[in-house]
Amino acid sequence: MSRLVDTQRAYDRISQLLDQEMRNRKGSTTELERFRQTLDVAFYLLGWAQFEYLVRKEAEDQIEAKAKGHTVERHAWNYLKANLKGLAVRLRLDIIFHGNPVVRNSLDKDYTLRNEAAHDYKLPKEAKDISGWLKSLEKLVDDF
Repeated sequence: MSRLVDTQRAYDRISQLLDQEMRNRKGSTTELERFRQTLDVAFYLLGWAQFEYLVRKEAEDQIEAKAKGHTVERHAWNYLKANLKGLAVRLRLDIIFHGNPVVRNSLDKDYTLRNEAAHDYKLPKEAKDISGWLKSLEKLVDDF
């Protein structure tokens, strides 16, 4: 179990508190709605940061194992091993999910949304269920 579970639990609790505050508010909830948007973006980016760390570690483990092999491909794996720092997230995802193109393509789309959230500070409508999304990331990590 990764820290993604804790992140998802924290998001759910803070989200419940914000919902409760919105229900109790007598006047405008505009400010609280902005807080909700900020909360969603922050936890979306936190989830991605935690997932990227786990992806980096898993890709390194796979590359290390394949570099020790006794096949001609070990030279390519050793090259990757020597250049791990420069390996982009999408390439690391390719290494881990090469056998599951549906998941890989979905993560590619999510990573594009992540970049939009990080650089434009807005959460695309495709990523609104933060709690469910964090659970799905945890499931992917469990399947590594």
